[in-house]
Amino acid sequence: MKKLIIIVIVLIVGVAWFYYPRTPEVIEVDLPPAQEFEEFIIEEVVEEEEIVVEEEKEVAGVKIEQTNINLDIPFISQAPTANWDQPFQDACEEVSILMVDYYYANKQFPNKEEVEEILLEMVKWQEDNWSGHFNLPVEEVALFTETTFGYRTEIIEDLTAAKIKEYLNKGIPVIVPADGRKLDNPYFTGEGPEYHMLVIKGYVDDKFITNDPGTRRGADFVYTADNLLSSIADWDKQKSLTEGPKRALVLYNN
Repeated sequence: MKKLIIIVIVLIVGVAWFYYPRTPEVIEVDLPPAQEFEEFIIEEVVEEEEIVVEEEKEVAGVKIEQTNINLDIPFISQAPTANWDQPFQDACEEVSILMVDYYYANKQFPNKEEVEEILLEMVKWQEDNWSGHFNLPVEEVALFTETTFGYRTEIIEDLTAAKIKEYLNKGIPVIVPADGRKLDNPYFTGEGPEYHMLVIKGYVDDKFITNDPGTRRGADFVYTADNLLSSIADWDKQKSLTEGPKRALVLYNN
């Protein structure tokens, strides 16, 4: 009888472990020093002798691969004053653009009420020009950014960890769409947002540093590369689902 009870308990625990939603753990890493965009502009001006030294290193087989980077991108939640009613519930696209814009301009955000007003203006533009405030696939985020902020944009197709790191190494943040229900973020409410957008600002080895506006604790939030990449998907307007291609958006301020 005791054996039967033990077997039943083990089965119950096993089934509960398999089906019960587990809360993801917050990943702790030592963040690299945050770098401003101006530092990357300076680095582009490379003296000829430095190029020669780098070539000599490669010939000698001493090529050193970068293992971390952290862009100094200011953070703000998509609900700056903790008001999660609409339109802020769906303002992740707008605030992701705004964080990258302030990074390029080397500015810090004003008070939360002012940021909220800026987001409302961005939403109003969409309501006036696109007849509403909707989930925006990457192409429409690019169009909105070009039209209202004047940035040149690029959509990265077939996104991989290597491609993301390539842009970050140049000081260029990467904005990604994602299925928030797949992201390992314990601070999301419920299952997480069906469609979400966030900014990748750095990496440490095989982990990515993000500014995730879906929570007030989203500054420097770390995801594993596997989890982040598996979550990334564009918004499919026809299906109204986060089942589009793995793509990302980058902005250029020149």
